[in-house]
Amino acid sequence: MKLQNLIIGFAAALVISVLSRKFKFLKLSGSIAQFFLAGLIFGLGGIKWTVPILTFFLTSSILSKLRIRKNKSVDNFFEKSDERDYLQVFANGGLGGILVIISQFYRPELLFAVYVSSLSAVCSDTWATEIGTLKQQMPVNILSFKRVEQGTSGGISVMGTFSALMGAFIIPLSSLSWISTNLFYFILCVTSAGFLGSLLDSILGASVQAQYKCNKCNKITEKKSHCGKETSLSRGFSWINNDAVNFAASLSGCFFFILFNVWLKV
Repeated sequence: MKLQNLIIGFAAALVISVLSRKFKFLKLSGSIAQFFLAGLIFGLGGIKWTVPILTFFLTSSILSKLRIRKNKSVDNFFEKSDERDYLQVFANGGLGGILVIISQFYRPELLFAVYVSSLSAVCSDTWATEIGTLKQQMPVNILSFKRVEQGTSGGISVMGTFSALMGAFIIPLSSLSWISTNLFYFILCVTSAGFLGSLLDSILGASVQAQYKCNKCNKITEKKSHCGKETSLSRGFSWINNDAVNFAASLSGCFFFILFNVWLKV
């Protein structure tokens, strides 16, 4: 039966990966990575594990395309485009692949909740970025509260923060059909864990994530090349890029949920 489920899972993953490439949600490397990751999650986790990650992927991809149409200028600051590559796929969903494997042998219900929390964090962060930059505005640095240019890592706004909360909320909402515990507790804990994970993402973005200065226009960006010239490291660590920060947000979503679960003893 599990072999049959895996075959069905990878067949569904193939269809989604091809469509994702067709609609330019993913680069070729991202589509290949999605095929293997989604096939694993779909095949081992079934519809229960599939719905939350599809909710994240589809809503985030659509919002990215919408933001590009409304405000493309912030792409000058982002390291990568709206077409996600394999590193972005694994940074956002790789932890889910690990959790679904472990769940075959150990506490599947708890690990499902942890999985949903990890997706809640990355969805929260993505919604904050995409909706928060739909319109041109001047956010503030999450640590110093000084005005920064839109698109700068660690910048937050009222709209972005509200969107982060909504992004954190939609993932547990998509999972309710498979939750047997107190639904209010589940939504509260997962949404809180996801939202805090998104805030941690912004804090890391404002502190340790690599930021570069363009030697031609003097703008701060995540890109190693800008205005056709190589940029210079301005702050942070060169080995901590946006993918590393996103993975940290995903991991922190799991951590915060486990912390709430132990603290509340439910």
